[in-house]
Amino acid sequence: MTMTFRRALACLAGAAIALTAAPAAANSFLGDPLARFEEPICPGIIGLQEDFATAMVARIRENAERIGLATANMESCDANLIIAFFDDGRSYFQRLADERGYLFLPLSVSERRELIEEAGPARAWITTETRTRDGMVVGRRENMDDLPTARVMAAHSRIYVPIRREITSSMVVIDRAAVSGLSVNQLADYATLRGIAQTYPESDEGAASILTLFDSGADAPAGLTEFDSAYLERLYSSIPNLPASSRLRNLE
Repeated sequence: MTMTFRRALACLAGAAIALTAAPAAANSFLGDPLARFEEPICPGIIGLQEDFATAMVARIRENAERIGLATANMESCDANLIIAFFDDGRSYFQRLADERGYLFLPLSVSERRELIEEAGPARAWITTETRTRDGMVVGRRENMDDLPTARVMAAHSRIYVPIRREITSSMVVIDRAAVSGLSVNQLADYATLRGIAQTYPESDEGAASILTLFDSGADAPAGLTEFDSAYLERLYSSIPNLPASSRLRNLE
């Protein structure tokens, strides 16, 4: 599915936004549930020739189905996982901040600056909502005196929390110059991991990951690595409101 820039913005606007130049370490949020899609994903591509875009969408859908993440009917769905190829992703975000600053309101000044000034060729814009375990949206706090509370519960010997973090849409932006020499599968697998997982676990052994695809001097993996796949399978298994500590236990 190819799509226009205007349609992409329409798909992403209207919810709490987290803009990240690199995925946060999942190990930093061990008491919280990890964000993931709960609704079927609908990948869409901006800035690629149609044949390459079609192949990339097919690969992303295959990756999702392999880990148990549902995919929407591509003939009728609105894209909620957008991969965009621009000449300069940094300039794109700067222009977006200048012309559509309201999209960045959930970010602090330092967070906005960090995203725009990031030197890397890829960025992810992830939209999340906090919901109860039954799917009701949890309102955002309005001030520091109105702090949300969560009590850990136990049921059937499984520890869980009363909220879940749901990715409602995401956009992965990649500089065109950085894709030279890379395959469609490599780009699709990178976009899969960046687009459907807001956080990534740290590995003591420094396990190989497709996240190193754009690292200078690194041997680029051919696709999702064994560790990447194991993490995504773990992320999308079981109930959505497991704390990260339970979901990541014994991940290898």
